[in-house]
Amino acid sequence: MATTTTSTTKTAPKRTTTARKSASTAAKSPTKTTARRTRTTATTETRQAAAANTRAAKVTAAQGRNVAERAALVYVGSVLETRDRALALVSDLPGVNKLERRGNTARTQLERNARQARTRLRRELRGRRRNAEMLVKSNRARVGSLAGTAKERVSAIA
Repeated sequence: MATTTTSTTKTAPKRTTTARKSASTAAKSPTKTTARRTRTTATTETRQAAAANTRAAKVTAAQGRNVAERAALVYVGSVLETRDRALALVSDLPGVNKLERRGNTARTQLERNARQARTRLRRELRGRRRNAEMLVKSNRARVGSLAGTAKERVSAIA
């Protein structure tokens, strides 16, 4: 039995024109269009993030306001319910008018305190909103200056 061996050598395929073209453009720096697109994308993302923060602040404030109002209303309602039940029990006893007057005074004071708390909450919310708007404004200016610096660097390179 005779064995024959053959050896073959593979040659590397020649690069096509497209492959040569890709290799030559791989080292190019970004174009003005690419830089402009990048800046526009950054600006849009910053604007969207600021809008999202504003929406989140509004929702949080609304939730806090709802919780505070509900707590105050539950408290007032329970006090009034207790008062009504107590008056029903002791309606025949002397001195009920005095108790009723004291209850009215307490209710009025409670309503006044609720109004004051609501005013304080609104004032706090306005301050926080103002601070958030100033922060967004300053960040927008800072991003603008950074974009200008980046633009100058890109134009210096090109």
